[in-house]
Amino acid sequence: MTIAPGTTAFYDDWAAHGQEAARSAVSRHFEAAFAPGARALDVGCGTGRDVVALLDMGFDAHGVEPNDAMRARATERDPRLARRVAAATLPGIGLPFGGGFDSVICSAVLMHVAPADLPDTFDALSAVLKPHGRMLLALPQMRADWLVDGRDPDGRQFANHSPEHIESLLAERGFALLRLDEIGTASTDTQWHVLLFER
Repeated sequence: MTIAPGTTAFYDDWAAHGQEAARSAVSRHFEAAFAPGARALDVGCGTGRDVVALLDMGFDAHGVEPNDAMRARATERDPRLARRVAAATLPGIGLPFGGGFDSVICSAVLMHVAPADLPDTFDALSAVLKPHGRMLLALPQMRADWLVDGRDPDGRQFANHSPEHIESLLAERGFALLRLDEIGTASTDTQWHVLLFER
């Protein structure tokens, strides 16, 4: 998948100037979703915030991130990430860190994947998981009238994927939906869903 220039520009700027809370909203799901000490891969890990949270919770966590500036900020954030975060872009992530993960996290990423690339993306995410592995997804849906030619107001490539469509694609790959939650935010313009699957 080719990353749109507007998406790259947004995350280059975010890496330099963006402010984020110490912990993400999805991180509160980690301990309930995954077995203690599970080997976890955060796909699209950004500045490494969730990788750090997972490590602090006792998970064997790694991450992949396509944006160079975001990866650099991740390693600045925590020296543990220097050998735990690598470059990779969906859907062609291969088997980072040798694959064989118990858990995959993909938070605030899938909206940048075009609908036509979703099947290959889920094939790739499935391939890094062990049998009976779990997949935790945080999925935003933005007001449709804010999206113009597949771009959000910040110029990022953005597609709304419904939870039902995600569930259907993963069911075809042997995954069952264990839980669906909503993340409440101050904004009414974007609705967030958290989906937990197990194969």
